[in-house]
Amino acid sequence: MTATPPVAARPKYVGGAVKRREDPRLLLGRGRYVADIHLAGTVHMAIVRSPHAHARITSVDTSRASAAPGVLAVLTWDDIRDQAGPIPCIDVYPDSIPVLQTALADGVVRYVGQPVAVLVATTEYGAEDALSLVDVQYEQLPAVLDLDGATAGDVLLHPEHGTNVVTTIAQDVGDVDAAFATADHVYEETFTIHRYLPVPMETRGVVAEVDPITERLTLTTSTQFPHLVRGFLAGVLGMPESRIRVVAPDVGGGFGAKCEFYCEEILAPLLALRLRRPVKWVEDRREHMIASSHAREQKHTVRVAVTGDGTVTAVDARSWTNNGAAYCTLATTPASISSAMLRGPYRIPHYRARAHSVVTNKTPLAVYRGAGHPQAVLVMERMMDIIAADLGRDRVELRLQNMLTPEELPSDRGTAIVLAGQVVYDTGDYGYCLRRAAEMIGLSPSWAAEQEAARAEGRYLGIGVASLVEETAIGPYESAVVRVDSAGKVTVLTGSSPHGQGHVTTFSQLVADELEIDLDDITVLHGDTDVVVDGVGTFASRSAAIGGAAARRAAGVVKDKALQVAAHLLEIDVADLEWRDGAAVVRGMPDRSLSLGELAVAATAWNAPLPGGMAWNLEATYQHQAAGIAFSNATHAAKVAVDVETGQVEVLDYVVVHDCGTVINPTIVDGQVHGGVAQGLGGTFFEEAGYDADGQPQALNLQDYLMPTAGDMPWIRTDHMQSPTPLNPYGMKGAGEGGATGAPGALVNALQDALASFGVTLASDGPWTPERVLALIPAEVDQR
Repeated sequence: MTATPPVAARPKYVGGAVKRREDPRLLLGRGRYVADIHLAGTVHMAIVRSPHAHARITSVDTSRASAAPGVLAVLTWDDIRDQAGPIPCIDVYPDSIPVLQTALADGVVRYVGQPVAVLVATTEYGAEDALSLVDVQYEQLPAVLDLDGATAGDVLLHPEHGTNVVTTIAQDVGDVDAAFATADHVYEETFTIHRYLPVPMETRGVVAEVDPITERLTLTTSTQFPHLVRGFLAGVLGMPESRIRVVAPDVGGGFGAKCEFYCEEILAPLLALRLRRPVKWVEDRREHMIASSHAREQKHTVRVAVTGDGTVTAVDARSWTNNGAAYCTLATTPASISSAMLRGPYRIPHYRARAHSVVTNKTPLAVYRGAGHPQAVLVMERMMDIIAADLGRDRVELRLQNMLTPEELPSDRGTAIVLAGQVVYDTGDYGYCLRRAAEMIGLSPSWAAEQEAARAEGRYLGIGVASLVEETAIGPYESAVVRVDSAGKVTVLTGSSPHGQGHVTTFSQLVADELEIDLDDITVLHGDTDVVVDGVGTFASRSAAIGGAAARRAAGVVKDKALQVAAHLLEIDVADLEWRDGAAVVRGMPDRSLSLGELAVAATAWNAPLPGGMAWNLEATYQHQAAGIAFSNATHAAKVAVDVETGQVEVLDYVVVHDCGTVINPTIVDGQVHGGVAQGLGGTFFEEAGYDADGQPQALNLQDYLMPTAGDMPWIRTDHMQSPTPLNPYGMKGAGEGGATGAPGALVNALQDALASFGVTLASDGPWTPERVLALIPAEVDQR
């Protein structure tokens, strides 16, 4: 008897560098963004914004604007106060002071750019021209901008609360005071993290329209979470969600700035309901710089207790986040994450943190790629270098001595993150990532001699490392629907809403492997609450691990159902079938099979009854619920050269060793890492959202706000460590934010290393512009 030859295994897509399926359409200019939407009868919205950082509105005269040609409506707070509630904040603590913003200023403006009035005209230019016709009279009030002034309380944004400190978050682990009492060394430093901006390529925009027949409202908006926007809008307007449809078309970057619910997403619907015409608004760059959420600005004062052998036993940390004038949708998250995650990959058994959110007369601050992680990493990694230098220890070896090992995981860290839950590290080999990064960048025992030889030639070189652990894949859940049509083609509906991450590609890879079909047989749909009825959104590096897991689990349910249908049709037991190449195949009889398309046809209502009361159609819905937080980790290493005559810093080499669990697509992960490093490098050396003493923003466009170009970027080398998480069936963690999280710490440590011979200690993330670098260099070295 001749044995049946083994069937060759079908190649797997997961783990392969599959080209992004969405790119050809976008590269050929076939994307459809909010600005590309042109509905018949569209009118245009424009916003009157406050020119003052802090002022009382004494009067608003809209008569001239209302009489202007083409102007259809002008509204102030008095016109909408009974129609719209405040902008919700979803991460407040039970004892937080409610400092919520209204869609239009409620009598007091608290930052430059705050909406005061809104108007609509038949043309975009007509609307912009009419803005100057709205006469707003102000009584200026003192402004407070910096954290020290705000915490002093001499100027209060909300006098009824008696303080500008609106949230305090406590993290307590172990016995901190006892650890300090027995410490051989105590180190203390204060670090400042400056304010900068997400700056997506596409600014925000909205189109609101009302269906004249159904009376349903459709809001098309450039957002990261359309389903949450639907819920927020329903709550603010007092409308049932069933009367609201939210669509996120192609979104040209978000980075957290579009993970917010904004005034314009309230005002355009209100006007559309009033005028019964589509209302459109697209943010210009100046509006983006002053009115979209800002990021990062914090101050940290930390004390660290260390034993004689270099073991870090305790950290006592106090931090202040400059939240600007009011809570955003996600307001306390940066303070919560930075306080919960400050210890990074290190044991440090005793820990105390008090993280304060403070309001000032700046644009409201919220989440931006990393959302508190970059600040925490900068602080802890600077302290590790400071300790190593003082003790005369190798900085890599000191880190390794204090790092958690794989055998110590999972590790309950005793802290918690708002909206995410308890911090329990799941899997990882932090030491491997550090050792590998140090090897790749050239941080060897000979580095000091190489550095000294370069200094003798007038070249100031430095290497910096930064190790991190980051929260990813948070819940509570994500939904997916997988549906097979009669041609055997598969449609995936996902509640994850992409803005450049490559969801169509990665979700196709997951589903294709589960059903053993080709990528081209899969269509992925997202971003429309009428098409995908349930979902959460894309943020916190959660899409693949939560949304992707939901899609693959749904595909698995479809496969199981298909096998049951096949067993029914073939009149055999399910155990006698196997799934191979997108078909149910009788074991040992490869010629007897039913394809996915045939099974989908058989499962429709006009065919034979299905077994056991099985639901019609070959489709499944799955909600994947997060069992906990999956923690990715990485080590960044940077090599820089400082020109002591000009203050210019050149990044010569950059390495990231990254662990996001099971890698679906290494090319996409590399792209995420590279993009994050670019944003971290931009914040470290270029970008700054400054204010003058009166609270006037100093960066109003991309001429004022310097961003890195391709010429400023080093060649970034990556390596991947894979430690699958047990928190989803496929071991996936998040990869979207690790690049931005580690870059400031590695780059500042590299700059510190280059300038160490001058006796400086860097206690800021920058931006380290040439002028600021030159200020650190003694005059006798400066050859200008």
